[in-house]
Amino acid sequence: MAALVLLAGCSTGVMPRTALVSPFRPANVYCREACLPSNLRRVAVLPLTGNTVHYAIAGGIETLEPILNEELRKQNAFELVFVSREQLQILTGLTAVDTDRPLPAGFFKKLARAEGCDGVIIPQLTVYRPYPPLAVGWNIKLVECQASTIWWSVDEVFDAGSLPVAAAAESYSRAELNLPDPLLADSSVLSSPRRFGQYSAYAVVATLPVRINTAKGVL
Repeated sequence: MAALVLLAGCSTGVMPRTALVSPFRPANVYCREACLPSNLRRVAVLPLTGNTVHYAIAGGIETLEPILNEELRKQNAFELVFVSREQLQILTGLTAVDTDRPLPAGFFKKLARAEGCDGVIIPQLTVYRPYPPLAVGWNIKLVECQASTIWWSVDEVFDAGSLPVAAAAESYSRAELNLPDPLLADSSVLSSPRRFGQYSAYAVVATLPVRINTAKGVL
């Protein structure tokens, strides 16, 4: 009997170190309301910013900006318009936007007139560590233009050295990335800055308030 148990253990392999850990869920999230208002339909997404004095952050912006934008598209919560760095400078005189610092008077209304948008998403990359253990930090806000009201914000760091984060990343990889060899899915997401960044972008965007369609219910 003991031999059979040992053989069964060998055939199933070693239990993953994250198997008994509850996957991480972003908690530092603010939602003004549980559902998005009906008048917040068209949203301008500003260029991803961060402290580019740090070489890693600069590289992270280049790698993760298209990934974040794609996750926002897939959420299908808004009609999105993506503002380039050149457009932002022409419209506002700013090359980067940091919501933790004062913005020019009328900043959001100016963007609303120029882009025909109801709201603005301001994304910042706060942490980027492209070597194990990988780490990505996001600070993202959704601001309604007319009243300059924050409707949603998230400020989280995803550290692959944390077992709950690793468990969440591995679960995402198995469910969403569709890698050709599922046996490699878990390990690759924790060693690939792009794939781990994709998991983190997915996780923060998933915290957006839901969109209510009065005819069909929650979207």
